[in-house]
Amino acid sequence: MSDGGSGLVLRCDSVDDTKDLAAALAELARPSDLLVLVGDLGAGKTAFTQGFGRGLGIDEQITSPTFALVRSYTGRLDLYHLDVYRLEQVAEALDLGLSELLDDGSVTIIEWGDAIAPVLPHDYLEVHLRFPDDDEPATTPSDASMPDSRVPVDGSAEVVVVERRRVIELRPIGPRWSARVRALGVAVAPWALLTPRAEAGDADGEAGDADGADGAAETGRDEEGEVGSC
Repeated sequence: MSDGGSGLVLRCDSVDDTKDLAAALAELARPSDLLVLVGDLGAGKTAFTQGFGRGLGIDEQITSPTFALVRSYTGRLDLYHLDVYRLEQVAEALDLGLSELLDDGSVTIIEWGDAIAPVLPHDYLEVHLRFPDDDEPATTPSDASMPDSRVPVDGSAEVVVVERRRVIELRPIGPRWSARVRALGVAVAPWALLTPRAEAGDADGEAGDADGADGAAETGRDEEGEVGSC
């Protein structure tokens, strides 16, 4: 969907982690901002919105608007939450009064917004949520042999919760969010992934350290040999 510049690649290890990231991002929100959520089914679009709402000071429970299509909430900035997954035609998005929502000073979040890309203004933050290809569930307690949830007959043990990691990519489209890209990087730094270049640099550095240690050891052995021969 996106045709903007390079974005920020982040990792969340749980649903709560996704909410915390979104709450940190909400600190940068301004009136009339638009966020478009795209990506894998079940990757946390509604959880992201819940965290974002918390960051806006919204106390009301945010739920998926799949059937209502649009829900509104009051906070530091008001929030419109849309889910266009069930729209059959792009033209139906116009019936939601999208332009009016964007013009009234609230923040708007659209789940599955890539489905209505042709009618969106070219000025928003794209939030792409997906599961990594090599992801393995992290269980609590740690026991990969246990099911997603299990409650014993006597109810004495904890429910086992399986969390899946998520990769979240933030890509500013247009001038509004592009002007905040540095602030975005600071706000989400705790969730940032190392770039391949940085990882390669770390690996090279470790290899260099190892080579240096080996060289020092060889030198030490040579010196010991010289002392012993004296």
